[in-house]
Amino acid sequence: MASTHMSENHNFFAASSLDKPKGYRVLLIISMFYMSIMLCNAILTNRYIGTDTWFVLGGTFTSPLVFILDDIIAEIYGYKITQSVILTGYIAQTFFALICLLVLTAPSPSFFKEQHSYTTILGSSLLWIDLSGFFAYISANLLNTYILTRWKVLLKGRKFWLRSIGSSLFSEAFYSFLAILIMEIKSVSLDNIFKIVLLSFGIKAIYCLIFAFPGNLLVAKLKKVTGIDVYDLSPKFTPFRYLSKHFGSKYAG
Repeated sequence: MASTHMSENHNFFAASSLDKPKGYRVLLIISMFYMSIMLCNAILTNRYIGTDTWFVLGGTFTSPLVFILDDIIAEIYGYKITQSVILTGYIAQTFFALICLLVLTAPSPSFFKEQHSYTTILGSSLLWIDLSGFFAYISANLLNTYILTRWKVLLKGRKFWLRSIGSSLFSEAFYSFLAILIMEIKSVSLDNIFKIVLLSFGIKAIYCLIFAFPGNLLVAKLKKVTGIDVYDLSPKFTPFRYLSKHFGSKYAG
């Protein structure tokens, strides 16, 4: 029985393999947008937007796009590919922050008067945002991808829009609280941090609802163009099969 189950998985993954040139090109294009949004998010984080009473971090308006692209990549290419994109994206962002800091420490001619402006935006504060947000970013994005891909199997690939909204809202609530708390605890009072988290999550929730339908159409189109629709588990997977495999036949239902 175990060999039959492995054979089913092997045949399924073989049918969904990434041996199609269009699939690689689409993944490359999406990954480029993903990386550009990550950099925008990091650079704009300390640009506060709002009034003295209510304000958010500039990255609030870009970070939801990272989760949306996570969902699109995960829906088409599966959890493992998305995991690689998330981890590689963070490494690339860290590399960018280190390069900026290195260049800013180099000597400059006396007529160059913009050193302070560059340092404010691309100096140690950018590296702090990158490093302090590591746990929140990696955890939230991997959690988002994991939930989406597991629900994909349980719902037989249907209702991407609903799965995207559910996984993103849950993960972004986690990300908003943890990331803002870690990044801003040194410069913003605790009362304001909670207000920022609340307002930020509200904005991100609106993003999720607005982009759910266009995202659903885009995913359907890309699946058709690439011919790729990866499941990280067999499409015959159910919670009962999982429990039966790991804990005995009494759970088979």
